[in-house]
Amino acid sequence: MRHEEAFKRLPDLLDDRDDAALLAHLRTCVDCQRQLFLLGRVDRMLRDSASAQEAARRRWPAVRHLVAAAAVLAAASAVTLALILPQKAHPHEFMLRTASGRPVGEAVMGRSDARNASLALTARAMPVDRGHLFVLWASDDRSSMQVGRFMVDRSGGCRARFNLPANHAWTRFWVTELGKPAAVIATT
Repeated sequence: MRHEEAFKRLPDLLDDRDDAALLAHLRTCVDCQRQLFLLGRVDRMLRDSASAQEAARRRWPAVRHLVAAAAVLAAASAVTLALILPQKAHPHEFMLRTASGRPVGEAVMGRSDARNASLALTARAMPVDRGHLFVLWASDDRSSMQVGRFMVDRSGGCRARFNLPANHAWTRFWVTELGKPAAVIATT
């Protein structure tokens, strides 16, 4: 067998086609041996890649089913927790009004932590005097306390946040001028 013909037929040996003449030439030709070795490496890499791709194709539907099952389980858990766990109390909102009934502020009270309630005050159209300070008061029908002081801008507006003890049921709030606790500007 001539070298050129044997060189073309080397891939046949990869498919287990035993040809006595080709094998006889291969035993004596170093170039054909090296070429058969290289062809064998390429053939193994292609087969490994094909089997890895086939395994990935077989795994993909299983992965999709697992992801879908996990999503259903997460949704069911969220619904169960929402129904079982106690809900947080909704914040208490109230308006501050002048004696004539004009709204001059609003506040939202909620839980700050286990021992404190948080009060967010937004005032608008409060009476304005240069350097005028106001005091916010709170009552729980048994006692009253000064919550805090605040100033307003030129338009009579401000935003302030205060903390109150959470162990009281605060029912009434009012605003006075600083140093004049009897001069009520606005109340709930």
